[in-house]
Amino acid sequence: MKHSTLNTLMVAKAIYGETKSLVNVGNKHASTAGIILLQDFIELVVLAALDELDVDETRNLESKSFDELLGELKKFKVPIVKSGTIKALNKQRVIAKHYGQLTEPTSVINYFNVARRFVDELLSHVVGCGLQEIFLTDMLKDGKAKDLIRESISCAESKKYLDALVNLRKAFYSEYEFEYCIYQFRNIGSGQKGFLGLLGLDLTGVKAHYWKKNSEWISENVKSPSNYLQVNHEQLKTDCIEWGLNTVDVENFRRLTPTVVETEKDSWHVEYEPHFAANELNQENFSYCLDVLLSFLIKKQEIESNRKWPKRELSISPPPIYIGNPIYKMPSRDSEVLGHVEENFYYSVEKIVSGFDPTERYLYVHLTPQDSESLFEGHIWGYLLNDAS
Repeated sequence: MKHSTLNTLMVAKAIYGETKSLVNVGNKHASTAGIILLQDFIELVVLAALDELDVDETRNLESKSFDELLGELKKFKVPIVKSGTIKALNKQRVIAKHYGQLTEPTSVINYFNVARRFVDELLSHVVGCGLQEIFLTDMLKDGKAKDLIRESISCAESKKYLDALVNLRKAFYSEYEFEYCIYQFRNIGSGQKGFLGLLGLDLTGVKAHYWKKNSEWISENVKSPSNYLQVNHEQLKTDCIEWGLNTVDVENFRRLTPTVVETEKDSWHVEYEPHFAANELNQENFSYCLDVLLSFLIKKQEIESNRKWPKRELSISPPPIYIGNPIYKMPSRDSEVLGHVEENFYYSVEKIVSGFDPTERYLYVHLTPQDSESLFEGHIWGYLLNDAS
């Protein structure tokens, strides 16, 4: 796929997201705004398809009307699904945009569904896959979630909608919901501290309420495997706001897919209600949930890729540490002494800090016994006065 084609589709995707939100509101004003954006979305996809098909880049499309753009597609023998409805949509957009006439929400929903089918059929013919698959392939990073979504799409194509929705939820869990799973705290008493959480080696359960992360609460309240998933809804809302996501869509996704929990590696538990199986195992629900999930993952990926951390490529020579010097609990000579520097220790400097006395400078050091066979036994973390300061 041409880079210019993908760029155009990315713009179309952004408009599509806004359109979907407006259409789902269900009142005339939002629906009328939605139909204006919907036509813009379709035109961008058509332009992207023509850009991809025009290998020699000889066609001038800027001055062509929408009907003429569809005619250009026909010259490439591209099948146009529901062409009459698509042309009617364009006329309805003109009436709404230039004459201020409101559009009925039910009509807009019908146009929206036809537009989705038109776009997917068009892109499948031109680039070999639908719009969502394009974003899955070209925008989402490789990993467990991407593999699960591919499997989900395959299940949906075979009309195995339960498996498809379960895999979508697994992808969501693997990328986000695992941070609310308290399974690993089932054997930790309320007075204990888990090494994994403290050291940041495992983020599982990190966003769950702290008072739920102990064996007492879990034994009292966890009645089925799905209860290990304890979502902090305020934190979820905060994350959505920070990432620029629609909280309602994310909550809808969680309601419209089965609950899943991974207790051990590849040990998945699923829970859903009978009426869910009777009403939501269909293409419409799958398409909606896939849209929401891809938007969530792509936005999360974008935000995380923008985070910057200090580089660790280069290092400075460690300052000299003198045998017998005290190691303080805090950067102050008046602080508790945790130990002294000994010959049979390795040491590393983790931070350089000013003391509570601003004229003093301390090294935050980690001392490791040279003959230690235990992970933490005998280790010392503390502040060492930097005599060179």
